[in-house]
Order: sequence, then C-alpha cells, then structure tokens
Amino acid sequence: MKVALTCNTLPSDYNRESGDDTFAEFDAPSTISAIKKALLKYCAAVEVVEADEGAYERLRRGNFDFAFNIAEGIRGEAREAQIPAMLEMLGIPYTGSGVTTLAITLDKRRTKEVLLANGIPTPRFQLLARPEDLGPDLRFPLFLKPNGEGSSRGITARSLVSSEEELEVVATEMVAKYRQPVLAEEYLTGREFTVGLLGNPPEVLPIVEVSFESLPEGAPRFDCYEVKWIYDSLDAGYDTTVCPARVDDYLRSRIEEVATRTFEALEVRDLCRLDLRLDGDGVPSVFDVNALPGLIPDPAENSRFPKAARAAGYSYEGLIGEIFSSALRRQGISR
Repeated sequence: MKVALTCNTLPSDYNRESGDDTFAEFDAPSTISAIKKALLKYCAAVEVVEADEGAYERLRRGNFDFAFNIAEGIRGEAREAQIPAMLEMLGIPYTGSGVTTLAITLDKRRTKEVLLANGIPTPRFQLLARPEDLGPDLRFPLFLKPNGEGSSRGITARSLVSSEEELEVVATEMVAKYRQPVLAEEYLTGREFTVGLLGNPPEVLPIVEVSFESLPEGAPRFDCYEVKWIYDSLDAGYDTTVCPARVDDYLRSRIEEVATRTFEALEVRDLCRLDLRLDGDGVPSVFDVNALPGLIPDPAENSRFPKAARAAGYSYEGLIGEIFSSALRRQGISR
C-alpha cells in the first residue's frame, strides 16, 4: 500500500516563541518525519505531500492507495477541509474527519450551534463583526477569540476582558488582524481539561488537566498562545498539563460522556481532541473541538493528544498505527 502523508510544513526560520502565530498550525519537519517513520511499520511506501497549491496534481499523479492527513490548509475559512475535498474528488480514502466536519469544527460558532442542538453544554456566546454588536445578554468577563482559527491563534493573554472598553480595544484589533468575526464567550472560572478520543466508536483517552499552578506570577491563568507555545515550551520548561487528571469517578464519567457525545454530534472520525471547562455548578462545558489534533512526538513538548495516548499505553508508533488502522477498518480496507 502506498500512502500519501498530507501536511503543511513549518518554515525552517519560523519561531513560535517569537509571538508570531502565522504558521502556528503547521507541523515541524521532525513531526512529519516521525509520522512517516511510524507509518512505514504498517505500509510499504509513504510519500510526503505538501498541502499547498500544487497538492492536487501531486495527489492525482501519485498513484496513492490511501492518505494519512494532518494538513491544516493554507488559506480560507474552511481550509482544513481543502485536502479532504481533493482526496474525495480523486477517490483516495484518508484518515480523520470528512469535509463537512472539518469545515464546521474550524468555525467556532457553527461548532457551538451543533453542540447546543444536541443538548451539549457550551458557554453562552455571540459572534461579533464589530465590538458594538455585543448584545445585553452576555455577562462579563468575556473570552474573545477569532472565529476561524486553531492552535490558539489569536488567543492571547488579552483575550479575557472585563468591560466594554476592554472588549472594544481587543476585539477591534482581532478583527483587523485576522479579518474575520470574533467569538465572545462567557468565561467559565472552573477547572480546564482537554480530552482525546481515538477510534470508531471512540476510546476516550486519559483526561488531561490544564494546570496553571507552575507558571510564574503574572502569567495568564487560562490556556492561550503564550501558555501553550511560550511558557510550556522546551526552552521555558513549564509543564501546564497533568495526565491523568486528578478527578473523581463521577467527574471523569461526566467528562467522558460529554466528550463522546460531542464526537458523535459533530460526526468526527478516527481522532479528535476537545477542550472543556467546568461551570459554576461543576458541569463540563465544551468550548473548542479540534478534529486535527497535534501529533508532536517528543514527550518533552507536551503535545496533549500524544500525552493522553501515552498515558493509555500507546507508544508513538502505536498511536499512529491505531489512527491508520481505525481509518482502514472504518472504510473496510485491508492492508
């Protein structure tokens, strides 16, 4: 079997810790190499296909039997769906969620609308094209984020706002920089968790708690670009994750139930990672769904999906193999 590894590669001179989030969603060459090496345990040939403007022709001419897709896309409001759409047009089966799911999960408002339609708790919200569009129903503090970004792009230490004046400044800058509406959510002050799901039906991996106790004074106490890519980096050395999370059986069961229902409601396939916070009553509330979770191989980098998989007993090669095998089984394909 010949497999295309579809991906977007980080530029060699890009430094996430600079604060520039332009390519934050792309994968480092070391991650792409590690996935390729792991896949070669399960198939005869793997070819890396960069998900740029030339991807369609490379896929069309490549005589591929299957694709392992981690591509984020290069531009546009539904960019994570670009490569899956090409693969479907060419009749090449692939890992992960389909076109519709990837388009929806990159759109935070649409994701939350699906959650609400299925009775899944999510923080109250409003989409803002302009700061003055804010209605009277939402209560401060509010959390602001670009509506169509991933990997914490646009989510910074300034995203938590406590007044209309703060909202006007931050939202105006965000709309101008990312050229899209801003999602304003009521901020939940409870514990924060991230949950990985693997397979079909999904295995809920050990829950990861995002903890801010180890961070220095003045650092944000919520997950954002600075926490994820600067403080929790190899150079800074802070660890903001606890896995397995220290939760009792009741809370674990509630989180796992909400995670599974979210996976099903959004018709996710093979893998995903979702983020939750507890509301004032201790109810897990979903605020983000990532159907293309990061697969960084180095345990020291605290990539949350692989960290949860390791806690479940998967080696890195075993994790990649399980994603691959789950997608094959789902489509009735034998190696």
